[in-house]
Amino acid sequence: MSTPSKATVSKTPETKTYFGFGKSDFIYLAGLGIIIFLIAIIRSNFLHVPFERDEGSYAYCGKIILNGAVPFKDIGSQRLPGVFYSYALMVAIFGYTLESLHFGFIFINILSTILLFLIARKMLNNIAALGVALFWAFLSMNKSISGFTIQSEHIVALFAVAGIYALVRYIENNKWWTLALSGFFFALTFEVKQTSFFYGLAGGIIVVAHHFFSKERDYKLILKAVIIYSLAIIIPVAIDLMVVKMRGGWEDFNYWFFDIRKEYATSTTFDQGMQYLDMSWPAIYKDYKFIWLLSCIGPITLLLFTKVKNWIKWSVIGFYLAGALSVAPGYHFYGHYFLQWVPAACIGAGAFLYSLYIILKDRFNMKSTALYVTFGLVLVYALMHLSTMKRYYFTKNGPNLTREVYGLNPFPESKVIADKLNTIMKPEDKLAVFGTEIQMYFYTNKISPSRFAGSGALLEFNVKKSEEWQQEFIKDVEKAEPKYLVFYSHAISWLANPNVKNLIFPWFDKFSNEKYNLLGYADMLDTGTEYVWAPNIDLVNRPPRSQYKIFIFERKPEVAQTLPSAPSGSAVAVPPVQ
Repeated sequence: MSTPSKATVSKTPETKTYFGFGKSDFIYLAGLGIIIFLIAIIRSNFLHVPFERDEGSYAYCGKIILNGAVPFKDIGSQRLPGVFYSYALMVAIFGYTLESLHFGFIFINILSTILLFLIARKMLNNIAALGVALFWAFLSMNKSISGFTIQSEHIVALFAVAGIYALVRYIENNKWWTLALSGFFFALTFEVKQTSFFYGLAGGIIVVAHHFFSKERDYKLILKAVIIYSLAIIIPVAIDLMVVKMRGGWEDFNYWFFDIRKEYATSTTFDQGMQYLDMSWPAIYKDYKFIWLLSCIGPITLLLFTKVKNWIKWSVIGFYLAGALSVAPGYHFYGHYFLQWVPAACIGAGAFLYSLYIILKDRFNMKSTALYVTFGLVLVYALMHLSTMKRYYFTKNGPNLTREVYGLNPFPESKVIADKLNTIMKPEDKLAVFGTEIQMYFYTNKISPSRFAGSGALLEFNVKKSEEWQQEFIKDVEKAEPKYLVFYSHAISWLANPNVKNLIFPWFDKFSNEKYNLLGYADMLDTGTEYVWAPNIDLVNRPPRSQYKIFIFERKPEVAQTLPSAPSGSAVAVPPVQ
């Protein structure tokens, strides 16, 4: 089972078999197979977990992209279009259901696992690679960083590790196409989430440093590498934006990507950000202390106690810092932001395993047992962790998990309401959702009557087009005459900015009272959500008791508008929205 250090010892002659793996590597490949099987088993328990609003938004936008929607023109977003194209591809391959997209992201996670194994094997050794794959499998499932979701950071992680792997291959073989491929993957990383810019920056610095500190320093070669790498990043982004401009989305791109992004980026002060971090980090760290601690120690031990090549040390440290920095912009520190850091953190933890192996083998002369000790450490941790987390990993998870992680956000309720609507809506019926819960359109397979599917965002940012966009949304809804309305009387679903003039709420009170009956509501109590549907609605004697409510309306029949009074359960009795 012994294996030489790939980073410090020359390879002994060995007959290679498939894809560069020799017979002595097969046991590690078997271990990787077990890890992949474990990922599939655990993540299959997340197939029925309801989406939160970001997941629903990405899935919905992926669908309408396939139908011809233009980013920024038809989809308001601070993100570059890469995120929507990524989800469009996922929808096209796996389908447009809750379970199918969760299933698709199992494959995303497994691909990341394989690439991380290959990266660590190239830079370190087999046992470190096995540890990195295992650490990623566990840490990327951390529920406090939305590991069970289909958040876009999972795609960021995949593109980032693909970029790192291509970069490692370039340093190994000096083939320009692998450098260009690395830049391309980092461009995709940036396209999906712009804070991942630091991964591409770290990659560029490592390329320059590798050539600059080589024995045969060649400035022309350095310049050529910089040009190829930079163009590989710039060209995909430039083409993407050129397509947006050609399809008429440029003006809206400028508003969303610059004006609204500026509002979002400056909405949280540094002190507030530190408070958020203080609240979120303990949960992120709690059940995964071992991995996080090793990820901090690993780059240091690799630097001080091993003789790996300098580019490996720079890579482990550089990408670790890049991952950490990708979480910081804007000081929001939402749990799922940390998913961007996880791949680099796992490589850092793998560096500790490699350092431990080298120290035991070389400094303590434990040549025959160093590998077994290192492997034993990984195995014992894996068994202890699985035992500790068995309730989360090995039970079917659903709405309760969403409630546990996201508190009183209306995510489980959205699925319940959508399931009810799906039993009564006809294919031709239209739906309008008020709030940022775009997942409602996803669950019901309906298209928003307005390009502002997440209408809650219209009240969040104090930009000069806010009132114009609100008026556009109102006109779109009035023109569409949707059969059903879902209104989230929920502060988190709106995040209304007191500096933004609110045109939607006063209009909605009048619009819903004149044209709609109250079909039902969800009363989100601390003890559980109560769902009340017509004809059992009695707002006089049994009104909703929670501050968080969701109202569902059905358009009045034309004949009802001529009656002297509204039917029982009418929207007339609904109090003004808050």
